Amino acid sequence: MKLLSLTSIYLAGLSLVIFILMGGALYLTLRTVSNKEIDTLLKQEQTQVVANPELFMVASMGNIPFYERLHTLNVETIPNPSYFFFDSTYVDSLSSLKIQARYLRFYLTVQGDPVEFTLHQKKLSSTELLKRISIATTLLSLTFIFLLFFLNRFIFIRLWSSFFDTLKAIRSYGPEQKPLKLPDSGIIEFHSLNQTISKMTDRISEMYRNLQDFTAHTTHEIQTPLAVIRSKTELLLQTPGLTQDQLELIGSIEDNSRHLSQLNRSLALLFKIGNHRMPESGSFEASGMIEEQLENLEELIEKMEIGISRTVDSPLIIPMDHAMGAIMIQNLIKNAVVHNIPGGTIRITLRPGLLEVTNSGRKPEYPTEHYFTEFVKGPDSRGLGLGLSLIKKISQVTGFSLEYNYFEGFHTFRISWKEKK
Repeated sequence: MKLLSLTSIYLAGLSLVIFILMGGALYLTLRTVSNKEIDTLLKQEQTQVVANPELFMVASMGNIPFYERLHTLNVETIPNPSYFFFDSTYVDSLSSLKIQARYLRFYLTVQGDPVEFTLHQKKLSSTELLKRISIATTLLSLTFIFLLFFLNRFIFIRLWSSFFDTLKAIRSYGPEQKPLKLPDSGIIEFHSLNQTISKMTDRISEMYRNLQDFTAHTTHEIQTPLAVIRSKTELLLQTPGLTQDQLELIGSIEDNSRHLSQLNRSLALLFKIGNHRMPESGSFEASGMIEEQLENLEELIEKMEIGISRTVDSPLIIPMDHAMGAIMIQNLIKNAVVHNIPGGTIRITLRPGLLEVTNSGRKPEYPTEHYFTEFVKGPDSRGLGLGLSLIKKISQVTGFSLEYNYFEGFHTFRISWKEKK
């Protein structure tokens, strides 16, 4: 969820809680103020009654309209306190509805007899008051939240503009580019963030250049002595009078030098692909490359008596750089042959948007994702353990989807892509 949306939700929720609490406080305040005002009015009317109680008794008994809110009752004694307020209801004579009212009851001695006087004033019912306050609070809450949302959005965009500029620059940054030079910001936190990111990209760019130089120099420097070693071993093999033990030692030197040379090339290739130093766009015709690779491995295929079946659309263009496409197909097919079983099968499917290679083989000891890691290989493998990691790197930089599944004795590698319209 975006920061603006999350902030707006928190503010709206907090505002709603505050308005509810304010509504409750407003209800209690209005109720208290209303009661005090009615009590004051009732006290004034009590003063009038106290001034001439006989007259008011007669008036109340005659149901004179002005005094219909006054009721009298003869009692035996005057209690203590002699007056008090309370809330109750009465039935309206016209509408027959119960009306909430505030009452004042007080006691006087009239002509030597104690008399109970009761005055009442109609007041707004709690339900009606609560309803009005709820409506007012709801309208105010909605208006406030609506204004808060737009105000927050306006302020957010202005205050966070420096952050979004920095984020945009980081997204387009690559280690092969120059270090980022981010503009200054008037906000201290964003200014500190930009300075930190600029220093970090300085270090990243320097490390990347050093790694590039190291890889290029190492690859070049290793290849030269390896070529010398291999040429010297070939000369030694042609030397007459060598014993069987000597031939085996020289052969071991040649095998290991070839292995080291292949490792050097593969690591350099992984570095180039992983750091986007190879073209990511282009196209190549895949069916011919598949047949070429099968021909290169024909001797091993015949030796293991592997059956090959093809479902290939020819010609078919894959939207990928030619060099990376060759590496991908070469490693897929080589992996299917090398990790097969004697008398096994290989099925190759090529159609628009899909390249699938299936081979028989032993059940993997680990989950299939494990074998895409560098230098991870099966127990019967004599390779470098870099073939599948190369395929994974190529799929990542080209945006292709790569799947590896094992089911009932068959390994399936499925590479899919979106066809260009």
